[in-house]
Amino acid sequence: MFDKSFYDLAFGVDPGGARKDAHFISATLDEVKRELASDLAQGVNLYLLCWYGARLTLDVYQQGELTESIDLHPFITISVEGYPDVTFTGPGEPVGYDFRDDKGDIEDDEDDEDEDFEDEEEEEDEEDNLADRLFKDDLGDTVKVSVDWDRIPVPSLIGELAGPDDEAVLLTGDRLAEYGYQDFED
Repeated sequence: MFDKSFYDLAFGVDPGGARKDAHFISATLDEVKRELASDLAQGVNLYLLCWYGARLTLDVYQQGELTESIDLHPFITISVEGYPDVTFTGPGEPVGYDFRDDKGDIEDDEDDEDEDFEDEEEEEDEEDNLADRLFKDDLGDTVKVSVDWDRIPVPSLIGELAGPDDEAVLLTGDRLAEYGYQDFED
């Protein structure tokens, strides 16, 4: 049995139109913060949070046992120039912008005869569709994401800590993961 302590930054979407089951295993909160900042710098990941309701948790394993799972959604703010700030009450619960009311069709770019005669206003709305723009990652420097780490009650790890030389770490569901990053959907 693996009895070391570690953090598991888990970012996932249930299979469907999108797939992601990424885990970042680390023994330091600083590494977790850097990995999350890197993940949230990618528009497609913001899209998964806002549109697909991706899971985003920090799971805490003390001496090999899952002792806490912290939902990170309530601590994230996405600011996009020209749009209201987006915060979350939980997975699939963005506040400040209604992504379900976005105009346009992210998944179906095929020509539809009934939609051939869009007027200029509808085309303009599609250009302003925030979900599309996040998915395409074309917002550049107009996007700022913050994580309020001061409000997140992350416990310190106890006992022997997992490290880069450890071959595997036992995750819930009996899956093995190496120290660092892996996506089980790749």
